[in-house]
Amino acid sequence: MIYKLSNDAGKEEIEQEFGIPFRYPNLYTPNPIINGFHEINLSVVTMEEPNRISLAIWGLMPQDFKEDWHIFQDNANTLNVKVSELEDIAWMQESFEQRRCLIIVTGFFTHLLENGNTCSFYIHQANNRPFYLAGTYNTLNDGFLCTALMVDKTDTFLTKYHNISNLCPVIIPKAMAMDWLNQKATPSELEEIIQKPKDVKLKAKRLSNEFFLNHITSDTQHVPLITNSQD
Repeated sequence: MIYKLSNDAGKEEIEQEFGIPFRYPNLYTPNPIINGFHEINLSVVTMEEPNRISLAIWGLMPQDFKEDWHIFQDNANTLNVKVSELEDIAWMQESFEQRRCLIIVTGFFTHLLENGNTCSFYIHQANNRPFYLAGTYNTLNDGFLCTALMVDKTDTFLTKYHNISNLCPVIIPKAMAMDWLNQKATPSELEEIIQKPKDVKLKAKRLSNEFFLNHITSDTQHVPLITNSQD
């Protein structure tokens, strides 16, 4: 599972990369470490508004849910949603069929068990540009959006840097973004997008043991990623 993402791109960089504006540009703040265990927003592009970038609370809750984020997440961690869960849990299935989204990131963090110790890696595009991850979303009773990161089995590349679990985010290439958001997409077409090899060149950067300890999550100051990148 993945509980930390990164989006340290500026507003203008994101809008230029994807060719769409933020709905509330003054609310966006770059964040090099987005910790899902805190109530925090992600930048998303939704089926409902595919031509604007919205904000959504990370952690999926049922459509029109009325209670607090913490209440739900204390009982059911929905930061990540497995593809199989979308078939077995009715309210998640309904969300997936009717409300898919693209989550904007510049990278995500993985963890490798090695010689009795864990080490962490930062996974990012080779060109360091922001990219899309697959998500699903709902609208809460107060009108705010909430979202979950869709995860599936790790591919050959990510297996080298993530063996704490066998699940990693589903990357959606920019060229396939509108296919993912297509309201008429069939389950088989969506499954093909999920399973299709990703046309995204990734790199892995090993982090120092102190990386997360040195970073204050409420601070947007970038903490350098230590050691060399790996193909």
